[in-house]
Amino acid sequence: MTRFMDKSIDLLINQLAVAKGHWLIVADENWPQAIWPSIHTNDQRTITVISNRFDVAQAAQQAAIDCQFSDFDFCIFKPASFDGVLYRVSKERATSHHVINQAANILKPNATLVLAGEKNDGIKSYVKQAGKLFSSPANAEKNGKAYIASIALQATATDSLNDKNYSQLRSIQLSDNLCLKSKPGIFGWDKIDRGSAFLIDYLPQFLNSYNTAPQSLLDLGCGYGYIALSASELGFNRIVATDNNAAALLAVRENLKPLTHIESDALATDAGNGIEEQFDTILCNPPFHSGFSVDDQLAIKFLSQTKRLLNRGGQALFVVNTFIPLEHKAKSYFEQIDVVANNGSFKLISLKH
Repeated sequence: MTRFMDKSIDLLINQLAVAKGHWLIVADENWPQAIWPSIHTNDQRTITVISNRFDVAQAAQQAAIDCQFSDFDFCIFKPASFDGVLYRVSKERATSHHVINQAANILKPNATLVLAGEKNDGIKSYVKQAGKLFSSPANAEKNGKAYIASIALQATATDSLNDKNYSQLRSIQLSDNLCLKSKPGIFGWDKIDRGSAFLIDYLPQFLNSYNTAPQSLLDLGCGYGYIALSASELGFNRIVATDNNAAALLAVRENLKPLTHIESDALATDAGNGIEEQFDTILCNPPFHSGFSVDDQLAIKFLSQTKRLLNRGGQALFVVNTFIPLEHKAKSYFEQIDVVANNGSFKLISLKH
């Protein structure tokens, strides 16, 4: 069997070897794209996937697996229709609580929710809470760094887990003059990211460096749309926002609606892959790192797509943590690379063909 870096994923995939009936895999950013060709429907079982990540959903679909791309909207499934659900718990508590709550609705009586994760993910707490919700106490079994537990649905308790009303967009007052829609499931969903704020503060000065005022803008990895909405006051007549995350797309689409004076779109893409037009300006606060570990492949993906999507004469502005050597990685893609600002925590890097 193919082995993947996340031991929790390995444990869940092992469960499929003995699974029977109709099973649902709940897949977020923890699930690698390379895993899907190893998962097959057979005479004993059928597999459906739901993912909130566009790249994961695409990879599953390309492997001929039935996959639904959504913000974990389980309403598309009939109640009591699955024999089992596999879930590697998410980084955000509200997301994990939402999935566990929804599993209780879509599982058949006595069907199984299989949870996996590491101690730092809160897996022991999730197993305890799911056991209480399912009226079926269970213990997490340790396997290296990872834990796994199977919880049978005996009866659903009255009180569901607190998921912060996961499915609902809500208004977030980000500053005195900026109120945007956001929700759990989006990175930094209830605040302004400090890197993004640094970029927006510098943006008027950056735009002044153009010989001709730029008309089109791409917000690459838009989140709920703070950069796109903040930039909308600076003279652009077309704005495209794109993200890999289904929750982010729900939010940014709502936030773009009031921009009736500007042509705008919100598109589901993997780092801009699939967008065919080119732009005068590309702004990006990329998800390159976890702690101090930098994802080189992700950096290469964003840089290569930015080169493809940028008009000749256009410019891109990236904000990254000061320890990320993006200006060195960018030399393979751009002729002119400048660190135009540095506040000690973040730096702004201008890229030109």
